[in-house]
Amino acid sequence: MYTLSKSERLCSKTLIEELLKSRLSFVKYPFRIVYKASSQTGEFPARIAISVSKKKFKRAVKRNRIKRLTREAFRLHKQELYEQIPPGSTFDILLIYLDKELWDFEKTEKSVKAALEKIGTELNDNSK
Repeated sequence: MYTLSKSERLCSKTLIEELLKSRLSFVKYPFRIVYKASSQTGEFPARIAISVSKKKFKRAVKRNRIKRLTREAFRLHKQELYEQIPPGSTFDILLIYLDKELWDFEKTEKSVKAALEKIGTELNDNSK
């Protein structure tokens, strides 16, 4: 359960476009989180995509490092989110990096964990 397989990543262009039209979003700095219930079910309760602006980080090395740190933080804390998602449903999540500075892993992990907790509490509030 501590892996991040290909089927847990959001790759479909149509699903990403649907997600960007979603009104369910919030900011947990340095990320803007956009999420919605997916129109296509998957084998995992959540699929994730990460976006880092080329305008803010010119070098691909830095963009890839941010994505790698974010994926690792999600991988470590996804189980807490999975427990709160109702069985049989799939959610798509997009994390957009907003800051112009590169954050270390501890700060990134703390922010991703807080974002996942907020998604979980909002899912519980909506289901009641």
